[in-house]
Amino acid sequence: MKRKHIILLAVVVVVLAASAIFGGWFRKEDSLQGSGTIEARNIRVGSKVGGRIDKVLVHEGDTVQPGQVLITFDDQEMQAQMAQSKANAEKSARGYRPEEIAEARAAADQAKADYDQRLNGYRQQDIDAAQADLDRAQAEEVRSHADFNRYEALAQKDLVSKQQRDTAEATWKVALAQEQNAQHKLNELHVGYRPEEIASAKARYEQTQATLEKLEHGNRREDVDLAQAAYSYDEARFRERQVVAPTKSTVEVLDVRPGDLIAPNTPIATLLEADQIYVRIYIPETVIGNVHVGQKAEVRVDALPNTVVDGVVEQINQQAEFLPRNVQTRDERVHQVFGVKIRINDTTGHVLAGMAADVKLKDLKSKASS
Repeated sequence: MKRKHIILLAVVVVVLAASAIFGGWFRKEDSLQGSGTIEARNIRVGSKVGGRIDKVLVHEGDTVQPGQVLITFDDQEMQAQMAQSKANAEKSARGYRPEEIAEARAAADQAKADYDQRLNGYRQQDIDAAQADLDRAQAEEVRSHADFNRYEALAQKDLVSKQQRDTAEATWKVALAQEQNAQHKLNELHVGYRPEEIASAKARYEQTQATLEKLEHGNRREDVDLAQAAYSYDEARFRERQVVAPTKSTVEVLDVRPGDLIAPNTPIATLLEADQIYVRIYIPETVIGNVHVGQKAEVRVDALPNTVVDGVVEQINQQAEFLPRNVQTRDERVHQVFGVKIRINDTTGHVLAGMAADVKLKDLKSKASS
């Protein structure tokens, strides 16, 4: 029986010891104390457009200032694109040149003349000229036909060669074909242009007239805004040709080299903010009421045993965490803890991420009495 009591007492001692170690706290006099590891806020930087790295201007471990360039990309393509969009935006805002308007007006006048010609039909002079061509072709056909008939009769009497007879026949057939062609052309002139030709000429005229009016009135407001938006977009992309430090920080990870091809939106460096360091400790539920945001704290690190660094409670977790087993009874609530984030105000720059730290929370009585 005595042995069972000894074993039970040992288990209780082990559990309490584990609870104290896991929670990182103990109460001493009028303060709460806890232990944790110094952490720094990470910033993962990169480019939204990516590309081929041109220069790497910093190294791991360097301290960088806000706006300092860390990495640059090959930007020749982006420069060309931005120059083009800038020119388009300026052209859209300025409008068209006088010579462009004059050229469009000339094209519209020519298209109107072509449409009027097809709408009104052929001129009488053209018809008269076609009639004259037909008369000449008919006369030539009559003459060549008569020559062929004579050669045909002489050939039958063997007075001319067969070659001469064939030549006369060929000359007559050419004249006949020219007469038929002239007749066909005269008929077309009498009939006038086909409806589809008139419609095509009208469409060309309307198109050139619309182009002229567009150039005379200038670009619409929405077109100007669209061109300006495209230029602004290319400007924003051009700014992504380099990666800069958003705040004072230390380069923690930078594993890239000139020539590396980086995909868009890929983090390529990790920075640790120099003034954003903190330590997280765990306070039991039974005494969490003594802790409040803004509460002062004293922080000591092993690397600086004789130095006390000021801290302040910045955050108290809203959800409790548990030690190895769930809480079942009131007595076991000591195993339920809340994470408390302590912001460290280090002006020396000697407190670094990864260091072990001990924290003492102050002003407990004033908070409890309030």
